[in-house]
Amino acid sequence: MRKQILFTGILLLTVFSYALGHLRDENLQNFQYNAELVSVAPIVDGYLDDPVWEDVLPAKLKQEIITGNEWHESYDFTGSFKAVWRSGFLYVAIKIQDDKFEKYQSKLFREDQLILYIDQYHDQLKDELYRYEIPIGTEEGVLRSPLTSVAWGNDGQTCELSFRLGDIASKDNSIGFFIAYDDVDNGQLQNTIAWAPDGYTDRDNMLPDLVFTASINPNAQQKLIRWGQIKRLY
Repeated sequence: MRKQILFTGILLLTVFSYALGHLRDENLQNFQYNAELVSVAPIVDGYLDDPVWEDVLPAKLKQEIITGNEWHESYDFTGSFKAVWRSGFLYVAIKIQDDKFEKYQSKLFREDQLILYIDQYHDQLKDELYRYEIPIGTEEGVLRSPLTSVAWGNDGQTCELSFRLGDIASKDNSIGFFIAYDDVDNGQLQNTIAWAPDGYTDRDNMLPDLVFTASINPNAQQKLIRWGQIKRLY
């Protein structure tokens, strides 16, 4: 009997510890995005025409984190992202539809912008060290390690980013990851729509997981081929 009680206690402690370390959705499932290893790295030019993006599952920005309510797709805003990795780099592709883009304003809070957290050390808590604010259409002045490239296309409706993570970008490793969009209309912030579990708000401090997965062999010696090399032939 004592052994059974001890075993149950250890099991509950393990589950509780796991729950503390992972952001979970309303079904108590681990809330995460799986970034797949690809054999060909995308070129970061803002246009999502690289073949690697065709078979990657998108994740939708559908949680309004100011109110904590689910965001339903509308003409006002829809957004999604995809992520892959290759040779120590994480690549993120973002697709946005907004009824009115506010950009190139004198003050950042009056612009539409992407908000990202890349917690490469997996502390899993929001920290300004991990936070990136990227105004729509802006490529210069936002780069700092590990962010290496930002490119916009289609008048601000698509974006590609790359992050140099080195050995952290390895099969089965995890990082803290968060992405949201500040929707500003007429100089005023209207909504912040994020990839986040139901009920998540801007007051929640934990970050979801991004997990590096691989269905192909991550051979470091394999020659890296960029889709951009093909693009430059035309």
